[in-house]
Amino acid sequence: MGSSNLRIVSLISSATEIACELGLRPNLVGVSHECDFPESIRSLPVVSETKIDNSQPSQSIHQSVVDIVQKGLSIYKVNAELLRDLQPDIILTQNQCEVCAVSLKDVEAAVRSITKKDTVICSLFPFALDDLCSDFRRVGEVTGKQKEAEDLVTRFWVRLNQVNAKAGTHLKYRPKVLALEWLDPPIIAGSWIPELITLAGADPLVVDGPKPFKKVSWPELYAQKPDKILIFPCGWSEERTFQELSRPDIEEKFNAWPAAQSAPV
Repeated sequence: MGSSNLRIVSLISSATEIACELGLRPNLVGVSHECDFPESIRSLPVVSETKIDNSQPSQSIHQSVVDIVQKGLSIYKVNAELLRDLQPDIILTQNQCEVCAVSLKDVEAAVRSITKKDTVICSLFPFALDDLCSDFRRVGEVTGKQKEAEDLVTRFWVRLNQVNAKAGTHLKYRPKVLALEWLDPPIIAGSWIPELITLAGADPLVVDGPKPFKKVSWPELYAQKPDKILIFPCGWSEERTFQELSRPDIEEKFNAWPAAQSAPV
């Protein structure tokens, strides 16, 4: 089957963007509840949903996730009936984090209910920046877009190197940066985030290099003295993040952190 006839369902935002970068937007027939870019995919059928109430405080969300995962359950649901109706040739998913997106085992369970038995599951497992390039190639391989994937790898590194070169030119010193991936409890971003911080001319605190994300206590966080603080809670919009930061309990905890009073956030 030629790539022009492929029917693709993407269950993770990054895979959706990769597919579009490879020229496969016309082939996408379904996406996850988290997919929102590029804007043209927002009209596509949504084949997944979360079991977690994301309007809860971040501490409650974290505890709900822990409780569900400890029971060996998934925090996401795949609409198997819709998936069957869409009849995808390829499903793009991930096998890195069962909290961040629909897991591989959930996809495999859903695919078993599809009458079309030759559906290909392409699972991404990005941890370091090099792994992202491997994922570009992995999607390119299963969709017949190998050349486009290699072009994307080249563009990716060109842009990162441009950022690194600018940082070397404009920065007078290497600021210490703390990247928070969750607010309560505080979770320090790992995987490729420290690599990006380093390429941008700064030094990541707590987690350096492609390592696992790290949950810390508030006293441990207070001991950190970053020059800059990055806050990007997983799966949240800027609006939702500011909403959480304005909660009295979160404000109180951040006000007790000297660095939060002096470092740009």
